[in-house]
Amino acid sequence: MKFKFCLFIFLILTVSYSQDLIQGSVVDIATKQSLAFANLRVKNANIQIVCDVNGKFSFINHSNSNTLICSYVGYEKTEFQINEKSKKGIIIELVSTHNNLDEVVINDNPANEIIRKVIVNKERNNPENIKSFQYSCYNKIIYDYKSLGESKNDSIVFRQKLRGSHFFMMESVTQRNFISPDLSEEVVIGTKVSGFKNPSFAAIATDFQPFSFYDDNIKFFNINYLNPISKGSLKKYKFHIEDILINEKDTVYIISFKPKKNKKFEGLKGMLYVNSKKFAVQNVIASPSEKGRIDIKIQQKYSLINDEYWFPEQLNFAVQFNDFPNKNTPMVIDGKSYIDEVKLNLPLDKKKFSNQIVRLDENATKKDSMFWKKHRVESLNSVDVRTYRVIDSIGEKKNFDSYLLIAEKMIQNKFPLKYIDIDLSKTLLFNKYEGLRIGSGFYTNDSVLKKMSLGGFLGYGTKDEQLKYGGEFVFKFSKKNEFNLGIHYQNNLIETGSYGQQVSVNNLFDFRKFIGYQYDKVEQTGISIRFRNFNYFLWDFRLNRTDAEPKYNYEFNNGSQSFIHYKNSTLDLNIRFAYKEKFINSFHQNIGTGTKYPIVYASFSKGFKNLFHGDFNYTKIELAVEQSLYTKNLGVTMYRVETGYLDKELPYGLLFTGEGSYDKEMLFIAKNTFQTMTPYEFLSDKYINLFLSQNFGGLLFKKNKFQPGISLHNNIGWGSLTNKDFHKFIDFKTKNKIYLETGLQFDNLIKLNYYNIADIGFGAATYYRYGYYSNPEFKDNFAFKFTLNISIK
Repeated sequence: MKFKFCLFIFLILTVSYSQDLIQGSVVDIATKQSLAFANLRVKNANIQIVCDVNGKFSFINHSNSNTLICSYVGYEKTEFQINEKSKKGIIIELVSTHNNLDEVVINDNPANEIIRKVIVNKERNNPENIKSFQYSCYNKIIYDYKSLGESKNDSIVFRQKLRGSHFFMMESVTQRNFISPDLSEEVVIGTKVSGFKNPSFAAIATDFQPFSFYDDNIKFFNINYLNPISKGSLKKYKFHIEDILINEKDTVYIISFKPKKNKKFEGLKGMLYVNSKKFAVQNVIASPSEKGRIDIKIQQKYSLINDEYWFPEQLNFAVQFNDFPNKNTPMVIDGKSYIDEVKLNLPLDKKKFSNQIVRLDENATKKDSMFWKKHRVESLNSVDVRTYRVIDSIGEKKNFDSYLLIAEKMIQNKFPLKYIDIDLSKTLLFNKYEGLRIGSGFYTNDSVLKKMSLGGFLGYGTKDEQLKYGGEFVFKFSKKNEFNLGIHYQNNLIETGSYGQQVSVNNLFDFRKFIGYQYDKVEQTGISIRFRNFNYFLWDFRLNRTDAEPKYNYEFNNGSQSFIHYKNSTLDLNIRFAYKEKFINSFHQNIGTGTKYPIVYASFSKGFKNLFHGDFNYTKIELAVEQSLYTKNLGVTMYRVETGYLDKELPYGLLFTGEGSYDKEMLFIAKNTFQTMTPYEFLSDKYINLFLSQNFGGLLFKKNKFQPGISLHNNIGWGSLTNKDFHKFIDFKTKNKIYLETGLQFDNLIKLNYYNIADIGFGAATYYRYGYYSNPEFKDNFAFKFTLNISIK
């Protein structure tokens, strides 16, 4: 009897709850886009509700009122009558006011005082200052086209082609462990991508927006935006209280923010929902204050855990390509991340963390329907289901995975064929000595041998009319540690002074190599071992035997022996150390995300006389340190300090030279070189150089859409040479005084539209050479060069 009574009470409560339960969403009447964190109030009752990040709401109406009042910044306030039919399916449509209010200066602005308290409490409210945490996350990203104005016909045609599906969709489930301040590892345990059977890029899709809104700088598409709740933001942002929601336990202040007029910085605009409980950010909506080729908007919702820690609960983002494929039908990317199973202050083991901050579990693409049913926070709608069916069938027919393989290889400067990869770094090269080198490199890929690679290169110089060739065999012991053992041979050209660190640089857009004209012909045989360990070290050992023949008029005579051709046997070690460098394991490889700490390069070479008939005993050391630092009021500061040392007199080709990049026919800036110094102008066996630049970006000048990036450069060098008389028949200088040059650079003076996705920006720079090594003629101390970059603004 007691059981039946309890069951009866339960049914009564359930029916009562269902009768009073009000559910719905708030949207823009024109675009039908949801309005995150819209405010609802029951008329004549003390009931206030804030919609979630998707504009949805759900509450129990205990009052006798059936009228909802809905308000949202930038929209007209609306009243909505609740009836029995609409209780569980209310859609409130708001009309935009389209009013741009003039800026009003208010002394003692109350919003400023609230923001001050947010800034004071920022460190303790930052979730990444919690000792440790763990959570699971469901991510859903949809790529689609958006109809604007008269573009509805375009959208209809597109929908017909895709049979009513999205353009593209992907889901993932991740598990993240974190130890403060910066130990993080996120594993994609499940992923599903329309059109792809093996989506190796799924890991990179988790990094579209910051995890929380507490960093001093919020980074979107490689642009640093000043956070409105960072120190000093009150001088640059205008804040205004738009509404105040008073609950039983706390108060929520809804504060709008935007950059003040005439303030030159990369700023954001949006809304902050500040909870009086610890003065923490409860909700945030933010986007760049200036419209560009690509716009991004983030929406974040936080919840209070254990009545102590504010922690992200849902993270949404929207990316819109404003002009791609056209202005009437832009492509949009909508992403949603739902965080749950949060556990705080766990005894996590630091030793179990790797330098891969995001990686794809090997079984992530093999999850069944039961897995997705368990982890999907929101069920797939009919369009979502149709997307998988339609795009999967197109992907199988068009073999999307083959295009993914091309993308993977292109990141490595390769192009895949069926059984071999073409090495793009050895394809159609150019320098002033060879002219155009016709040829390429070909290497076997995983279709032939997964653990081994065999290949070589062949090239013919149209100017020197000589053939160059080589071959290599590499055994891949471990992909995780990048542990490779190789044997190589080459009959090739090596530019003088390019031994050591510079050899390891493989950049297709290194303009410096285009102006090289002084080379040694080498026949070289060697073995190499390359691996990564201790998280931050990359090691490269090489044992080489080289026959060198200068391709310029030269003789090395040390008084007891004369050399034109020479043999060189060396044990070389190249090290790269990047403290706290993190990687995203995507496209079947580690993709670096950089580090805020200095990166150190070290090169050690030991020459052995009589080993494999080598002619010289010597020790050669090179060291370089470089770093990029962002400061909110100054922009990006970059420096590189490099030095080299030789303990013995050696032939010209083994010394230090070639750090100059001034050439009247190559007018683009070559990074980390002296822009006013000609190639091979100086010769050294000891040197030290400093390359220092300050990129102010748009901090110094902004005029509507004309926003040139302004940079200041200062380069300093010194070198010495022992027994310069040993080097016969060749001209050079020594820089045993200080070499000085200063440059001023203007980027994005002219912009050209690149497929409506970005702008190719052309700029100009001028460098001036002064001091002891200045030229007699004033005009000869100037170097004028062009810059090239890609911008989304």
